Amino acid sequence: MLEVSGLTIGTADREIVHGVSFSVDAGEWFAVIGESGSGKSISAHAIGDLLPRSLHRNADALRLGDLDLLTAGRRRLRRELGRSICYVFQNYGAAFSPYYRIGAHMTEALRAHERLSRGQCRGRITDALERVGLDPLITAERYPFQLSGGQLQRVVLATALMGRPKLLIADEPTTALDAATQADVLERVDDLRRSTGCAVLFITHDLRCVSARADRIAVMRRGRIVETGPTSKVVADPQDPYTRNLFASVPMVDRDLDRLPVLDDPDDSTEEAS
Repeated sequence: MLEVSGLTIGTADREIVHGVSFSVDAGEWFAVIGESGSGKSISAHAIGDLLPRSLHRNADALRLGDLDLLTAGRRRLRRELGRSICYVFQNYGAAFSPYYRIGAHMTEALRAHERLSRGQCRGRITDALERVGLDPLITAERYPFQLSGGQLQRVVLATALMGRPKLLIADEPTTALDAATQADVLERVDDLRRSTGCAVLFITHDLRCVSARADRIAVMRRGRIVETGPTSKVVADPQDPYTRNLFASVPMVDRDLDRLPVLDDPDDSTEEAS
């Protein structure tokens, strides 16, 4: 469904993502993991052409189904964002104005892409909020400051999936949440993926978020994918030294770790974008 081949991202004088290639099948949970600065987030942003003006993208192929994301005009891309492709970002609070109720936010998101009556909007909003475990009557009347972080992130997820997208791109969506709320949000994402058939491209540095849920994972380092494959295989038998050290650095309650593994790097002066 999603095909990314030979994706490069850079400034006018420097390349920071180097020939990244991967694919995501319909209904699949595909995770891209790596440390901060590995290039995973800007690679995800490049799919929807959401890069800042200082960066440019190029690729051999960048397609979502029959849609060529490289040649589609900006107007077409903006129309597809919220329809075929939906993003859920780490900073969920930035998605809301403090002056509008949750129901008004969700109505605006719906009407940006579809001509719906007030009753149709209400029905879609009710269904979406129920899917993420929120009371629609209470939640729709609340202002953002009246909801917890976990509730707001679930509202963002519900809003994204109201448009019935083919692909949900979740960029570090649980980073600012506590462990229990993280688990709840991940469970909601997985439930919605299974019930709607929506593919998930999940960006994270937390291996625990994806080890039990992702179908496949790709490991990024310094703007390159160093390893990819079925999650169970990569976790059980990582082939790249960086992947092995990344997994070994995850805190575990059943083992003592006196010292974090360190991967020797002769080119430690190179910095990458996140």
